[in-house]
Amino acid sequence: MKRWIFYLVVILQILFLVLMSISFYAMDAVGETIKLRTAPADPRDPFYGDYVTLAYEIEQIPEDKWAVEKELERGDRVFLLLEARDEGIYELVEASKLWKEAKNDQIVLRARYQWHDEINGTYQVDIGLNRYYIAENTGAMYEQTMGNSIVEIVIAPWGHKKIASLEEDNE
Repeated sequence: MKRWIFYLVVILQILFLVLMSISFYAMDAVGETIKLRTAPADPRDPFYGDYVTLAYEIEQIPEDKWAVEKELERGDRVFLLLEARDEGIYELVEASKLWKEAKNDQIVLRARYQWHDEINGTYQVDIGLNRYYIAENTGAMYEQTMGNSIVEIVIAPWGHKKIASLEEDNE
């Protein structure tokens, strides 16, 4: 009996790891791809190497697009309703505490509330995709050659998201 339980636990652990890996790669097959505008910077992580820090336009929400009635705590979940605009780039329609149903050319993205900037009249949220890892010693090149960028993001039906690519914005 004890041997059977041991094998069951081992199989469940292996199954968990396999499903985690499959869900990451399945995002490419079944996820929806969107593009967002951003501006990169060049920091370095001693453990992971070079990466570009990304600050998305949709993370700074003007008060007229903020549809949250009560004051939020830092880290509270917020839902961003995005809509495809020029050249397929998604822009913010509304930020809400409640899930909104997306229509054609719209998608809902989860974010975390950060703070309210009363002087500028904006709310800051974090979509959780602020780092894009790049090849060693290429961070300075990204910083010099890329001003504003377009980030292609894949969003899985179960809510996970990842950065698929980073390209220069030609505007």
